[in-house]
Amino acid sequence: MKLLAAAALIAALVPAVPTGPAGASATAGRAHPDAPQAAAPNSCAAPSNARLRRPDAHVRERNALTPSESANVEQRLGRALKNLGLGAMDRPDDQSTPTDLRAAGKISVPVYFHVLHDGSTGNVPTSVVKRQISVLNASYGGRYGGANTRVTFHLKQISRTDKASWFNEPERYEGTYKPKLRKGGKGTLNLYSARIGGDLLGWSTFPWKYKSEPKMDGVTIHYGSMPGGPIDNFNRGFSATHEVGHWLGLYHTFQDGCGGKGDRVSDTPAERDPTNGCPSGKDTCPAPGNDPVHNFMDYSYDTCMTSFTAGQGARMHKVWAAYRR
Repeated sequence: MKLLAAAALIAALVPAVPTGPAGASATAGRAHPDAPQAAAPNSCAAPSNARLRRPDAHVRERNALTPSESANVEQRLGRALKNLGLGAMDRPDDQSTPTDLRAAGKISVPVYFHVLHDGSTGNVPTSVVKRQISVLNASYGGRYGGANTRVTFHLKQISRTDKASWFNEPERYEGTYKPKLRKGGKGTLNLYSARIGGDLLGWSTFPWKYKSEPKMDGVTIHYGSMPGGPIDNFNRGFSATHEVGHWLGLYHTFQDGCGGKGDRVSDTPAERDPTNGCPSGKDTCPAPGNDPVHNFMDYSYDTCMTSFTAGQGARMHKVWAAYRR
């Protein structure tokens, strides 16, 4: 479920971020004084799990979901929740709401961070890894101005692998390094950093894929998108925030565009296209509300991103109960 320099990323690949006008979604909020400032999100692009540097770039989006595919996912999710006695999510009016989050407990996620590198290139220091985990906790804890989703992350271990092929071609070799490096079960986040080519900033797997491909579960991010990294406009650590959102079951804010059921969250306005940059007043759909350009699940610049909504937090908890608990 962001791009580089002038772009954004999707499970989820990280959202893409274009250099042109933006048009994203999100609840605007006052940023935490110590938090990195974010730029405004862009317009919606086709749903995907990868974050791109430029939403308008012609790139292959991993794990992109068509409206019919997302409808099928929601039907299965609804059945799983019914079996758990938690209600359905496959009715026309059934979306995650802010009220649902107030009834949720807390989710604590152990994290194994895998640094892939080529000699000194990409061998990010432990201090940067710890800053990345801090950014995740600030993002999901509402400290940049959004809702506190009641999801926290705890760094368990850092592994380092000096292998040029894995580092420089992480997509090509993920079927090799993930089974060798991955640790923990379905509720454990394995986060990999590498050099990602093209316009991608990262990608993620969705939680409903875990049962069929447990060894492939996890999130991969461009090492340059971590806090203080070299990718202009995308170096505050929010590519990881975006991709982990996919890992927790969130769609892009522009899922299904202006039609269908969107991202299945009631408090994120519909958005036709991914956002580029940090535009003000972006409004691509006739439904009420401007595009959520400040939302972590759009493709805006890191300097524009500030928040998850309470409805997104509620969805994370429902999906967690169905697939990761």
